[in-house]
Amino acid sequence: MSNHSLVVDLYQLTMGQVYFKYKRNTQASFDLFIRSPRRPFYVVCGIDDALQALENFKFTQADIDYLRSLGMFDEAFLKYLEGFRFKGTVWAVSEPEIIFAPEPILRVTADIVEAQIVESTLLNKINIATTLATKAARVVLSAKGKGVYDFSLRRTQGIEGALACAKYSYMVGVKGTSFCLAGKIYKIPVVGTMAHSYVMSFDREVESFLNFAKEFPTKTVLLIDTYDVKKGALSAIRVAKFLKRRGIDLVGIRLESGDLGRDARYLRELLDKEGFIDVIIFASGNLDEYKIKKLVEEKAPIDAFGVGTNMGCSSDLPFTDVIYKLGEIKEKGSSFIPAMKLSEGKTTYPGRKQIFREFDKEGKMIGDWLGLDNETSKGKKLFRKVMEKGKRIYREKNLEEKKKIFLQKLSSVPSYLKEIDSSSSYPVRITKKLLNLTTTLTEQIKKRIEEKVVFLDIDTQVDFLDKKGALYVPGGDKIIRNLKLLTKFAFQKNILILSSQDTHRKDDPEFKEFPPHCIKNTKGYKKIEDTLLKKYKIISFRKIYSPQELRKIKDCYPQIILEKNILNLFSNPNTLNLLEIMFPEKVVVYGVVTEYCVKEAVEGLLKNDFKVILVEDAIKEISKKEKDKLFSIWKKRGVEFTTTKKILKELGDIK
Repeated sequence: MSNHSLVVDLYQLTMGQVYFKYKRNTQASFDLFIRSPRRPFYVVCGIDDALQALENFKFTQADIDYLRSLGMFDEAFLKYLEGFRFKGTVWAVSEPEIIFAPEPILRVTADIVEAQIVESTLLNKINIATTLATKAARVVLSAKGKGVYDFSLRRTQGIEGALACAKYSYMVGVKGTSFCLAGKIYKIPVVGTMAHSYVMSFDREVESFLNFAKEFPTKTVLLIDTYDVKKGALSAIRVAKFLKRRGIDLVGIRLESGDLGRDARYLRELLDKEGFIDVIIFASGNLDEYKIKKLVEEKAPIDAFGVGTNMGCSSDLPFTDVIYKLGEIKEKGSSFIPAMKLSEGKTTYPGRKQIFREFDKEGKMIGDWLGLDNETSKGKKLFRKVMEKGKRIYREKNLEEKKKIFLQKLSSVPSYLKEIDSSSSYPVRITKKLLNLTTTLTEQIKKRIEEKVVFLDIDTQVDFLDKKGALYVPGGDKIIRNLKLLTKFAFQKNILILSSQDTHRKDDPEFKEFPPHCIKNTKGYKKIEDTLLKKYKIISFRKIYSPQELRKIKDCYPQIILEKNILNLFSNPNTLNLLEIMFPEKVVVYGVVTEYCVKEAVEGLLKNDFKVILVEDAIKEISKKEKDKLFSIWKKRGVEFTTTKKILKELGDIK
């Protein structure tokens, strides 16, 4: 595939649009790594293919038209995709490389939209290559030096899968393939014998052998088990003698069914007796590393193996659990901040990482360290920069060079890991510096994901709570102590306080119903000192703030005062917008007056589906009867009632 544009999952584009709108200047680093150790080791391949895909990644006009037809994406985002090119930096191990879970294979640092969109392309390329290379390496190891050949074309999942199997199996030691296209593209030696159908098409088995030998005298491998192995063997001997008289040696005899070990022993004895000691015995037929291992351990005289289905599909483990996770993030004007996932069983390590590999004096691997890339740790660093500004910065090695490199690296792998049934694990340790960062960040994240709580302080102003106030609420001064405790606690625990503030002019219509009160810039308008922090921001109901402005205010001030000139706090057009930006799980409400402004606040919160906690000993009513009536209604609607002491104790664990 020359065009890799729509090799994406839909959610990468939906996330991309959100990033495009809200995180345009955000940089991110993603790690691609193997999550779980299902193999003693993995042979990482596919990196060069993945990087080539990044260089070629673009969206065609037809792609854009299709995405537009889905009716999901903004025109501005589609316009961005029209000019999309990957311009990021990539660090990776060298292909091929021996890697263990959970070591990183590749790291992408780029604009967050770019880094997210290319995720599936990277995973797809590296998953299939690593899965097939690892399986093939196991098959080669099980053969203990005997030849292994790729026969997987007819059983793999598609042509690309067959090409990948031929390519990556050859890279790890397979000697050739039956797949002609792979031979042409990758310059891999091609091999082939004959099928049972070929033998069956002739009246006599020996005739099929003889005709084949005449056409391909130096390439003849005879399939002898179409009818009867022993009779087929005798026919093969006759053909071998026919070739011998012409100065040509029969290459081999192939077994595909029955008891391969038993038949190979019979055949070897017969061939040697007849003087054909150099004729090889080639076995195939649903083989894998486990069956080959058994045949080798039984000393079956088989010289080479053709492996198809089980290698081409990696039948016992047809996937590698490669994943792509955020490791750090950087907003405009700030430094990179480490990031990690805390899901049960799927925790990741934060930051930019490096693999440090240690060897003994004989050059054998003895252990790896996973650490941060700025550490100075002993051992060989496996990560290197391979792409900058979306372009590869190294020369890709050819397949023969990679094969030679792999065999050198394989020689450094401890023998206990090369055993097919090995249950031993290779030591991958985490450096102290990375462990400390992980611990620190874990605590920070746990704090960040705790329930978001907001305190809502209603009209705690002089005119309502001071006995000399213009509209004093009887007994209001008695809740001041609790109001002070709540305010102090919120400040200490970094809980945002939203405060409503009655704000009137002398001629406000409300004064037809109530005596004049809380007239702006008068003493009675002010909040009492016990509920006012040193740093606060007043938001007028006469101005509508943008979401960006409200976010900035939220992040900068521990107390936000929302002015209003009627009973309802939500008459300030910024109130609901601010709450929706914060999106708290709980809103703790207190203040005055229960059946007026507190009522309007509670009703507004419930209408907009916020969880309300009402602090009973930090509110004050004028009519107890009216208060009891409201409490009864609110309880049925899910309002939670508490006291100052209880809520402070409940929230006391907030860091």
